[in-house]
Amino acid sequence: MKKSAVLLSLLLLADLAHAAGFALYEFSARGTAMGGAVMANEAEPASLATNPALITELDGTQAQLGLTAVTADAKTSVAGNARSLKDDVWLLPNFFITRKWSEDITFGLGGFSRYGLGGEYKNWQTWTGSALAYKVKLETFSFTPTIAVKANDELSVAMGLEAMVIGFSQNSTLLPGAAAEATAYKISGSGVSWGGNFSFVYKPQWAEKWSLGAMYRTKVKQELSGRINAGTEYPARNIYSADAKGSIALPDSISAGLSFHPTDKWTLEAGIIGTFWSSYDQILIEYKDMENTPTIHNKKDYKDAYRLNFGTEYQIHKNWALRAGYVYDKSPINEKAMDTLVPVDDRHIASIGFGYKNERWSVDAAYAHVFSKDLTGTTSSQFGNLPVKYSDGRSDMYALTVGYKF
Repeated sequence: MKKSAVLLSLLLLADLAHAAGFALYEFSARGTAMGGAVMANEAEPASLATNPALITELDGTQAQLGLTAVTADAKTSVAGNARSLKDDVWLLPNFFITRKWSEDITFGLGGFSRYGLGGEYKNWQTWTGSALAYKVKLETFSFTPTIAVKANDELSVAMGLEAMVIGFSQNSTLLPGAAAEATAYKISGSGVSWGGNFSFVYKPQWAEKWSLGAMYRTKVKQELSGRINAGTEYPARNIYSADAKGSIALPDSISAGLSFHPTDKWTLEAGIIGTFWSSYDQILIEYKDMENTPTIHNKKDYKDAYRLNFGTEYQIHKNWALRAGYVYDKSPINEKAMDTLVPVDDRHIASIGFGYKNERWSVDAAYAHVFSKDLTGTTSSQFGNLPVKYSDGRSDMYALTVGYKF
């Protein structure tokens, strides 16, 4: 008999690389270099991902293509048994195009990743933690058609629709040790979901050196379909080979940035992003055609979190600019409900970069390093309150963006 499941397994996922939860913020090299503090200063097509209201300042038709390469390392200890992540590189592509329709209206389309992760632990077969998860991969790509309106000389507003394509997989084993490979199972799924965003930028004439930007992103309800593939079905743990479907709402967020131009050459900005991760509370697994099988509730108990960023840009020449940034990224992890998928705590991110532009072309490059705090705690009572420790978390990001004005 074909079994169908309702599986909110995406809730198992959290970023192994560099961002709180599994959110990503690497939308352009300029933004990465400035720590994401680009909500209220100079506009670029990639503003579609950070503050779409800014695109009213772009003339004609403009486009950007970018790529960020990410490497990460971390160690997780479960019940005193430690493993490190395998070396790997994750690539985050993006594109943006804007078109000024009239003096007051600009349209845009962006494509970028807002959520993503990947990682596999070394020698997982003999590791206690592989019963939770030893490999995970999440890939998303969002398309964001947007309209921005210049309300007056001081205020611009924008709204956009988001179509998010998602694919994920996760590997675990029922019995670490000699039977690890025989009892391994994989959860996978894909889907398309919808959301939106609303933003503004305010540049008062009475305070010409200052500007303020803000954006709200709605929750994105995921509708997924996929499958659980089990090497060995294990009724005692409700693990079967079965087709699966499910839904999950990714958290909404609010972001804001305040920019200051002390001189014509200097730009400074400070910002904050608040993400409502407390909605990430549990995983549900229910086999639809097996009425006597209990629903599994895997509690996560994440906390709402914030991200503080500071960035600066100095125009050393009409064509050249230098940039730097700093981010404090608060982790939403509950130390009483830890797992093997988020082997870092709060993060400090330092970044640098440069940019070149002429009348038609622009090229931006950036490098950022992530310093992660260690964290000690336990799994939830559902998993036996096992002692867990995250340590040696670090990550590097390399970003490149090329732009063109038509």
